[in-house]
Amino acid sequence: MKPKFVLSFLSVATRILMWVLIVFTGFLLCVSILNIVESGKGKRLNSKNYTYEMTAFGEGRAEQPYIYTADSLVRYRNMANKYTVEIEPNSPIGYYSIFMKLIFMGLGIAVLWNFKKIFSETNLDDPFKYSITKRLKVLAALFIVADLLKLTDYFLFNSFLRRSVTTPHLGLITDTGSGIITGLIIWIIAIVYQKGIVLQEENALTV
Repeated sequence: MKPKFVLSFLSVATRILMWVLIVFTGFLLCVSILNIVESGKGKRLNSKNYTYEMTAFGEGRAEQPYIYTADSLVRYRNMANKYTVEIEPNSPIGYYSIFMKLIFMGLGIAVLWNFKKIFSETNLDDPFKYSITKRLKVLAALFIVADLLKLTDYFLFNSFLRRSVTTPHLGLITDTGSGIITGLIIWIIAIVYQKGIVLQEENALTV
């Protein structure tokens, strides 16, 4: 594929993804408000509760043995200390849950918007621009902030949950670290890119 075609494709793809995420975020907000209103009327909307996967610490339950398939190429087991927790929308932890979901979706929209701007502003004939460096640094910051928010959400969500569930000692299953690593890599790319701009300007002055 030609590089210019790839850039055009990425610009269009990120723009479409961004608008899809914006529409989905608006839809989620409307559905969440509806769930809260209906839940406030005394209805228990089990199918519309917020669901989370949790793990329990310190229970000491024995792990289940593996079950092997007939060809012994695959094995599986029922994990001990795993729980599915459903949360009523019209509750403090329910409000917190939808708030955090909207925050993470907002970060996703910001990431896609910056990617879109980078792809649309990139010119292969003149690739080095300060605006792109700035957007790369913003992207790096967004990935790092998203990971730090995941860690904060882990502690806050568990704190809310323990007001209702005291036993077992449940903890939200989450993953952190990848966003920080991605952000640091993008930051390094931004620094190298900025150095390329300086070298380009020095070469232009020399000529």
